[in-house]
This record gives sequence, C-alpha cells and structure tokens, in this order.
Amino acid sequence: METFFQDLRYALRGMRRSPGFTAAAIMTLALGMGATTAIFSVIRAVLLAPLPYAEPERRVMIWSRWKDFDKTWLADGEVMDYRREIPSFESVAAWDFDGANLTGGGEPVRIGIGQVTANTFDTLGSRPQLGRGFTDDEDRPGGAPVAVLSYSVWQNRFGGDPDVLGKFIELDGVARRIVGVMPRGFQLPTDFTVAAAEPTQIWVPLQIDMKGLSHGNHGYYGAAFLKRGATAASATAELKSWTAALTARGEYPREMRFEAFAVPIENEIRGTARHALLIVFGAVGFLLLMACANVANLLLARAEGRLREISVRAAIGADKSRLARQLLTESFALAAAGGALGIVFAFAGVRIIAAHGAAGLPTMAPIRIEPSMLLFAAGLSIVTTLLFGLAPALQTLRLNLADAMREGSQNASAGRRRQTLRTALASVQMALAVMLLLGAGLMVRTLDALMRVDLGFDPKHVLTMQLQPPESAYASAGSVVTLYRSLLERVRGIPGARAAGLVRALPLATSIGDWGLVVDGYAPPPGEHAKGDWQVISDGAFEALGERLVAGRALSASDTELSQPVVLVNETLAKTYFSGRDPLGRRIKMSSQRAPWMTVVGVIKDERHNGVTAAIKEKFFVPYTQFAIQTGRPARGMTLVVRTAGEPMALAASIRAAVRGLDPNLPVANVRPMTAVVDASMATPRLTGSLLTVFAALALSLAAVGVAGVLAYLVSRRRREIGIRMALGASRAVVMRLIVRRGLTTAGIGIAAGAVAAFFLTRLLEGLLFGVAPRDPATFAVAAGALLLVALLASAVPALRAARVDPLEALRTE
Repeated sequence: METFFQDLRYALRGMRRSPGFTAAAIMTLALGMGATTAIFSVIRAVLLAPLPYAEPERRVMIWSRWKDFDKTWLADGEVMDYRREIPSFESVAAWDFDGANLTGGGEPVRIGIGQVTANTFDTLGSRPQLGRGFTDDEDRPGGAPVAVLSYSVWQNRFGGDPDVLGKFIELDGVARRIVGVMPRGFQLPTDFTVAAAEPTQIWVPLQIDMKGLSHGNHGYYGAAFLKRGATAASATAELKSWTAALTARGEYPREMRFEAFAVPIENEIRGTARHALLIVFGAVGFLLLMACANVANLLLARAEGRLREISVRAAIGADKSRLARQLLTESFALAAAGGALGIVFAFAGVRIIAAHGAAGLPTMAPIRIEPSMLLFAAGLSIVTTLLFGLAPALQTLRLNLADAMREGSQNASAGRRRQTLRTALASVQMALAVMLLLGAGLMVRTLDALMRVDLGFDPKHVLTMQLQPPESAYASAGSVVTLYRSLLERVRGIPGARAAGLVRALPLATSIGDWGLVVDGYAPPPGEHAKGDWQVISDGAFEALGERLVAGRALSASDTELSQPVVLVNETLAKTYFSGRDPLGRRIKMSSQRAPWMTVVGVIKDERHNGVTAAIKEKFFVPYTQFAIQTGRPARGMTLVVRTAGEPMALAASIRAAVRGLDPNLPVANVRPMTAVVDASMATPRLTGSLLTVFAALALSLAAVGVAGVLAYLVSRRRREIGIRMALGASRAVVMRLIVRRGLTTAGIGIAAGAVAAFFLTRLLEGLLFGVAPRDPATFAVAAGALLLVALLASAVPALRAARVDPLEALRTE
C-alpha cells in the first residue's frame, strides 16, 4: 500500500503538470460513463425491473381484431365465452376504467377508477396486501358497493391506517366499503400502456349483467392466466378457432373477418418502449466506445511522450514491472476522477430525463440512480481506463533500452506501428460518430415531419380540464346540461377567455371508438354497415380548439334539447357516405330503432384523434344537449377546453373558482395546456430523438478531438521531416495540405465504414420513423458532409502548427 500511495501521489503530480491531457481524459471518461449510467438507469426502471405480477410469463392480454380495427376491445359475451371454451386459459378477467369524484374527508378530487371482474387481481397475479379482493356476489349487478384502494390512496387519504378495512369512501356520491388495499406498485396493465390521463387508483366491481350478454358492444379490456404448458401462440390459435365458430353461427358477419388473439403481458406493457430504449442503449454504447477509443489515444500519446523518461528511469535501475505498475496507477487515478465526474453527469441526466422525457414510458420503478448503478459506473470507468492503460504498461515491460534511447530504424518502426494504431482508433471514432449522427438525423427529421402534420386543430393557447358530474347529484340529463350550460357562461365571462366549449374525448389524449350509423340514402355494401367515431361537443368547442369549418355552420347555443336534432361530420365521413352529394341537410342517426334522425348542419376538417400518425376515420359530432335524446343517457364526463388570450395555465385558478361556485363538491382533473397533450402523444419519438441528438453532438466532439489528437501526434513525430521539406523549398500551403489530407483520409475511411454499417443498422429505427426512410440518401449525405467538415476543422490547428515549424530549429533539435 505504501508503494501504491507513492505511485498515486506521483500520478497526481503528473496530472497537474499536464492539465490539457488530464482535462481531456477525465471529461471524455465522464461523458461516456455519465451517459451510459443515466440511460442504464432508465432501462433498469422500464425493462429490467420486475412487473408487479407473479409469474408474468403466464399472463396474457386478449384483444379483438376485425376489418379496419387491428386491435380493439372485447365484448362481455366474448369474455364469458373465453372463460368456458378456451383450453389454454385457467382464468379470464375483464375490466374498464373511468374517472370518479372522490369526496368526503378532504378536498374533492377526481381519481381514476378501475371497474374489474372479481377474478382480475388473481388473474393478473397480484393479491391485496391488506384485506381481500371482490367476491362473486359483489361482482353481480346490485351487489354490495365495495372498493379496493391502491397503496398511494391508502397512504395519502388514510395515512396508512391499518384499520382502514370496513371504513367507507365516497365515489361519485356513493359510499363504498373498503375491503382491501393493493401492494405498492400495483397497476392494471392498461395503466402502463393506454394513454389515459387518470391511471386507476381505486378499484370497484365491474358487475357484468349475465342476462344481457352480447357479442356486439366491445368495450372491455381482457387478460388471462395461462395453464401450465400453454403459450400465447397456442391460446391465439384456440381463440381464432372459437371466433371462426362464432362467425359460422352468425354471431358476426363474415365480412367483419373477426378474430381474437393473445399477447404476452410483458410484450404488451414493454413492447413499444423496449424498441426505442434498446436503440438508445445501443447509441450510448457507441458513445462509450468512442470515449474509450479517445482515452486510449490519449494514453498512447502520453506513453509515447514519456518513452525517453521511462527509458532513463529503467537505465538507472528502475524495475520494469515497477514502472508498469506506475503507469497502471496513473490510469487508475484518471479512472477514479472520470468516474466521479461521470456520476455527477449521470445524476443530472437522470433528473432531466425523469422530469422531461419519461412521459409515456411504462416504468416499473422510479427512474433514479441506485447504489448498484454507482457500482456499475465506478466499475465501468475503472475497467475501461485500466484496459486501455494496459497497452503502455505492457509496452514498458517489453522496452528495449538501446532502441528507446537512440533514433534508430527499430524505434522509428515502432513509432509507425503506434501511429497506425492511433489512426485506426480515430477512424473507429469516425465510424461510430457517423452511425450516431445518422440515427439522430433520421429522428430529427421524424420529429420535424410529426410537427408538420396537420392536426386539424390549433393546440396553442388552449387550456383543458376534465369534469364528471356524479349521477347521485345530477340524476337527470337536464340537470347535467344545466350545469354545463351555466359553467360555459361563467367561463366565457372570465377576462382572458376568448372561447370555451366541451368535448367528450379530447383529441390525442383519449381513445375514441365507433358507433353504428344509419345514413339516409346510403346503401352499404353487402355485409358492411355505416359507422363513425362518436364525439359529443358543445357550442364553442370548435372555436376553442381552433378546428376549421369546411362547410355549413358550427353548433350554437340555440341547438338545445328542445330544438331539431343536428349533427356535424368530418370530411372523411362526408366523402365516405355522401360521395358526390352535398352532405348539408342530409340525415343520419345512431343505429337504434328509437334514435331520431339528425340533420347534418356542418362539415369539419379532419382532425387527428387516436394519434398523430393514426389513420383518420369517419367521425360525427353530437351536441351535448341532444346526446340523451339519441342514447337515453347524458354525456357526463366531459373535458372543458378554453382558448385563452395569453398563457393558458394563468386562467386555471379562475376557472376552478367558477366550477367551485357552481358546485363545491365537483372536482376538476388533469388541468393542462393542449400543447402538453400534443407533446405527450409524441413522447417516445421526442425522447429518442433528443437523446440521439445529444449523443451525436458528443460524438462529433469526440471525433474532432480524436482526429486533432492523431494529427498533433503526427506533426510532433514528423517535425524533422517537415523541417527538411520546408528547407528544400516546400511552402507552408503544401505542408498544411499534407496534414489536412491525412486528417481527411483518416476521417474518410471511418465515415465510409460507418456509412456501410449504418446502411444495415438504420433499419432498426424503422418502427420509430415517420415521413423519412431508414436509408434516406439526403440524411446520409448530410451526416457524411458534417463529419468531413468537423474533420477539416479538427485538422486546421495541427496543420497551422506544422506550417509554423522553423526548419533550422527543427533540424538543430533533431
């Protein structure tokens, strides 16, 4: 240890004497280690942390698929069929989710509610940590009003009271007895994957009516627990066979091409994020390799510069193994410093990602630096630096004192070999940099294409918030309409509110389903029927969202429950069902014998709803005042949208006060600007693009340092040659071209190799790209040109230094 500390003190003195080398090596290490540790922390939270279910490999999600719907919900009749008829399933559960107003015992809040079958928790493999789940009797219509709490609600609302069982909680005005508390971290699979603004935090019985089962109304999520030996593939085969039998029996029209399939729950939750994060992890791996190559270049250059010093020390009696140990100690000191700074960078990176980039990621654990991550970072930095510090150390053990002390051919040959190694490392850096730059370029172009998509509305200066009047307080459709009408009047009177309206499903924030239609004068092809995504709106909603009227008129305050039923349609519905005819004045109705005809009074420009890149489908808009006339029930859960003169969130308090003035027990939820909704819908490509862009910028910097370092070393090694050339008449321009040509050649080899590799690797990005091909020639050309420019700039300083060589001084020194 005494020898080690002696070597360490010497290493620290050496680092102080070479501040440029020390800063470059430590910063390079810190960037590589910090980025790797931060991304690995995200991957650990998303991909490596265990799911909150026992035996997750035996859990699957069940989905329906038919014409025009690749993946959609189940009907209650199908849930019961699958329980009885699918041999691979040991149990089948179903659920839905909604929001409810939690009142009593504090400020009223809106909270996500999961409506689950009694066997849902067992099917998913998670039992309450306190109390029990639901019984079959509670899961029947008219069963006892009970609830199971999430761990967070138990802690925040009841202070973790162990005697909470048997107490009551009020949801939408209904008192429910608490029978259980789920463990920390439990969520329904859809809480991870569905773009729901309200993850479920309390669960109540679904209470399917067994006497009214249907195969037509698809609105439930389904999951199953596989029997031992069964797989998702075997279950899918059985599901397809059964749905084919149902079609043959006439339960579904043959033209629907209906079938069901099973997806492993692991793939369902982590599938999309896994692809994006593995791409990012591969990119940060490239960055780490570049950092390693850079450190290797720096250590080789330092060893080359100290060759005579080491030779003299060996000549006067120093043991070669002792000298090798000294060099390894110096590498260890660099590793420790670089690792320490890398941990600081990692903490900063994790904080930024968690705060701004984690939206939409299915995290199984908090995104944070764990002690294991610190050990990972420390070990990685030490192994990396010591690995590349071995080359100078091994070179010391093989040191030939005679060759090292004289300018001989053997020494020159060794110098050429070292120069070749350093050039190869610089080329490798360029190859890795071009791959990172191409990935970043493709993602930047994807984001640009996404930002250019016409959403059909203007999200700027729009504030949104959700409300749901409970049935216990607003039993009739008239009372719901009166509440919303009064609220709109109050909100429109707030200074700074330019327009206000209500929508049932907020675009890009909620999924929207279709409803069968009857279109006057339209005869659907055999086996098909008219349908459209259904939206409920108020007057002022189009103006508040900035949606554009193509023909006719928008809704007005005169469209009441007593006036003629009206409807607006989007461009796609108008083209599909009124092709060649003016849709204005035509009639449609929601497929029901009792539903009255609605007159089309306006056509709205198509809007993006289920995703920025999702297909636009037929859509119709029913006034909230007339929705109960069509369906027999009011539109309770609505989103208030307000177009503001300035910053949207500045009006949030005033609007909350307006709601409180009407009903102090009615909470508002998910108060956010519409721009945040749009940003959340593009969270995955935005995070991937941002990280790849940062890595590409770092890669450019490291590549520039690598090329500049190689050329600086070349100038120092060829100083005598340059002096002779200039003494014989070579101009400074010729010398500069010589150095720049060498730098561009080094870069060109790396760029060519990287472009060839990227030609195959960019296909991995295909699932994340939009509006640009994985092998886009323009992106390849720009990336190659950018790196050549960087190489040219990096060559400038060594070239200028070479041009300033004094021939007489160079020859005299040699």
